[in-house]
Amino acid sequence: MTTKNFLFRFLAMCFLTSTGIFGFSPAYRTGALYRSKPKGRHALNANLITFDLDDTIFPVGPVVADANKALMQHLSALGCDTTQDEFMKTTKLIRTELAKDDKVITYTELRKRAIRKEMMKYLDANDINDEIVSGSYDLWEEHRHMAAEKHLYPDTLSMLRELKECHQDVVIAAITNGKGNPLKMDSIREYFDYCVSGEDDDVFPLRKPNEGIYNVALERFQELCENKGNTIVMDEQCWIHVGDDLANDVGASAKCGANAIWVDLEDGYNQTASKRDPNAPQPAWSTATKEEMETRKLMNEQALKYVTERVTTLEKLPMAVQMITKSVFQSS
Repeated sequence: MTTKNFLFRFLAMCFLTSTGIFGFSPAYRTGALYRSKPKGRHALNANLITFDLDDTIFPVGPVVADANKALMQHLSALGCDTTQDEFMKTTKLIRTELAKDDKVITYTELRKRAIRKEMMKYLDANDINDEIVSGSYDLWEEHRHMAAEKHLYPDTLSMLRELKECHQDVVIAAITNGKGNPLKMDSIREYFDYCVSGEDDDVFPLRKPNEGIYNVALERFQELCENKGNTIVMDEQCWIHVGDDLANDVGASAKCGANAIWVDLEDGYNQTASKRDPNAPQPAWSTATKEEMETRKLMNEQALKYVTERVTTLEKLPMAVQMITKSVFQSS
């Protein structure tokens, strides 16, 4: 490349960054714990990158289907010959009844209750106990992690590797409402420093889109840095959150101070969670009520204004991160 061409491309990149053509210009908002615009710090590195999991680094549909299939085989071996359809109907019924009384339980407890109800249809009551129910759930969760690893999006690993190489001191974490945990997945464990679940004792019931789960994630980030002997000022950190759900990931994290990257992937990635229409048939894995879906649709529309960058492939995500860090640098 000639010096003239290099200079032209460099100036063009600066122009695209400053004008926000690659996405909305980052908005800096004050959260309960955090403001993502650094003051007095000039660095092009991200300090904290947090990821959603389902439909962000792997497709939730086939993952849950594989885990449910393993559960059905296990229950059949115990003498409970239910089907996936019946199991999901029972799960949705339990959730609907809880919603009538404004009650919330963890997804773990929801599945355990569904497992017990299905067992009661086929087994003697004396053959059903907490140990058998919990063991069945644990098998489901184990197979969910196995399936998540099997179905990782093809560019997940290379994307994580590139982020670590370009931002060597970055802390990478997962923030998820469910029990998925990258630290239990051999192929990506090395890239993640911690995982925050909406089912953690210090989070539930404040799961996404509640800001509580994000505040806990930021607290753990600060604790991790302090345990490494690094004294940090939260206001001077560059935090980027990555997720597919406009309400849960983009809007909620941005309100806490994150620069939000919307993972709105091409059709070949088989995303389903963020593309659901309340009036259309829902994916087999979904247990959400129609009322919940209608509320979520409105929240998604409102969250669009908080998008900092949008990517259609995970391969493009490192560049989106780079655009954000450059914008933070230029505005500091």
